[in-house]
Amino acid sequence: MKLHIFNPEHDIALAYNHDYMIAPHAAQEMRMNLGYIPSLWADDGDVVLVDDVRYAVKSASALKKYAADVLFVGIDDLKDFAFDEICPWGWDRVLRIRLLEAGVAKELLPTDEQVGSIRDLSSRVQTSAFHDFMKQYSVKGLCGDSFLCDNIEEVKYYMSEYGKIVIKAPWSSSGRGIRYSVDSDDICQSTLGWIKNVVSRQGGVMVEPYYKKVEDFAMEFYSDGIGNIEYTGLSLFKTCNGAYAGNILATEDDKLEMLYAKIPEELIFVIKQMAIQYFSSLLRHRYKGPFGIDMMIVSTEGEGFLVNPCVEINLRNTMGHLAVVLSPTEFEPRKLMRIVHNVNYQLKISDMENNFVKVL
Repeated sequence: MKLHIFNPEHDIALAYNHDYMIAPHAAQEMRMNLGYIPSLWADDGDVVLVDDVRYAVKSASALKKYAADVLFVGIDDLKDFAFDEICPWGWDRVLRIRLLEAGVAKELLPTDEQVGSIRDLSSRVQTSAFHDFMKQYSVKGLCGDSFLCDNIEEVKYYMSEYGKIVIKAPWSSSGRGIRYSVDSDDICQSTLGWIKNVVSRQGGVMVEPYYKKVEDFAMEFYSDGIGNIEYTGLSLFKTCNGAYAGNILATEDDKLEMLYAKIPEELIFVIKQMAIQYFSSLLRHRYKGPFGIDMMIVSTEGEGFLVNPCVEINLRNTMGHLAVVLSPTEFEPRKLMRIVHNVNYQLKISDMENNFVKVL
């Protein structure tokens, strides 16, 4: 029996890096409203930790055709169960302490050192390392660079090299911790202050060339913790100002066909195999669980469409993982999965919308 936990404040907790944290209201609301979603990938008989059991039961009933037969419990109930494994959205210091204080057996939880290692592996610095690994093989059709800068002068240097750049905090939640710099030698005062603040708190900022994005996609994987990496599927998704907006639910073949309209089939295969090779070594004895690599297709003037194979590494569960789990059969129509906020956060699965299809 596994215990599943949806803790959407995870990325914020990684950035904060303390044992105790008051999550922003939006994160608390999302955890309350969507705490049931692990039931969509759990097995029958598993347990899901939620803030409000009655609310979770009611919310899950709207998606009962997709959900497993799970037991929803509150934090005070955990001491009464003996779990085989704990499977959160993501591991961080805040969650570890919360479960420890709730009476969960210490042996089921990662150590402080293991949580620290997961945080290190979740840094956007890892994006730069993966790019360096890919460059060794000179694969045609790829692009992408990422540099760690610990002062403003380094940031300005890369601005002079690339023109427009993207500046990111090493740790931040989806859609946050990102700034765009115009093609200029000057950085506006607000961005300058933000950079100095991030450098002070996190030791540096990541700088990347700005690319003309055409499509977002991701590859989803599972690490068994002993060096084996399983590819679980493609995620085709849309973002709005860097924040998640929705996923296409389609068969793997359908998703591949959408990508093949712009990039060659063999390139997808090569990226997947190289990711498996790289992460099997990196994550061995350091991380067990699902993870995803966000990528994008970009348009260039001289080389046509290229793939940035590592925009971000999410060493946790992802909405892409959920989309793969909910993939239809070849006899079912494609669907759109998205999170909407109408008074409360809701997970919606509906027929494909034309305006979403056009960007894919």
